[in-house]
Amino acid sequence: MRAPLEDRPHPQAQRRILSVLVAAQVLSGAGLAAGVTVGALLAQDMLGSTGLAGLPSAVGTAGSALAAIAVGQISQARGRRPGLATGYLAGAVGSAGVIAAAVAGDAVLLFLALFVYGAGTATNLQARYAGADLASPRTAPAPCPPCWSPRPWAAWSAPTSPHPPATSLSASASPTWQGRS
Repeated sequence: MRAPLEDRPHPQAQRRILSVLVAAQVLSGAGLAAGVTVGALLAQDMLGSTGLAGLPSAVGTAGSALAAIAVGQISQARGRRPGLATGYLAGAVGSAGVIAAAVAGDAVLLFLALFVYGAGTATNLQARYAGADLASPRTAPAPCPPCWSPRPWAAWSAPTSPHPPATSLSASASPTWQGRS
């Protein structure tokens, strides 16, 4: 849910925070994508088979799912900044573990590290909501109706429409539509 207008930061602070969030999205997104690819290649090399090369991605996804819950709980209890910082820190620890596993040639350590590395993915995805919440109602982008619409052609009309298609979820089911009547 978006913060009320009176709770939003000053426009200069808002721009600075959004700049940090955008930079974090770009850098962590590139790093996380590379890490999953490297994890698959390392697993293939360590296990001597391509049959399990998809396992690192699955392990990272499982870690991401668990971390999403933890980061969400920390964010709810202490605020978004401590939650995101904790998640990014866990992702960094996981990436250090992947490096250690590569140096040691230890597949078990690799999979454990990729599980922890998944926290970076969950945090990267949750950080997007922080940016969306900071946007003013006038400049906020419309959410992605194709994700909710039973009509595939809604994807083509979504970017130009400030309102959800009539067949998408109701306003009460999607907090991102609040204030957009």
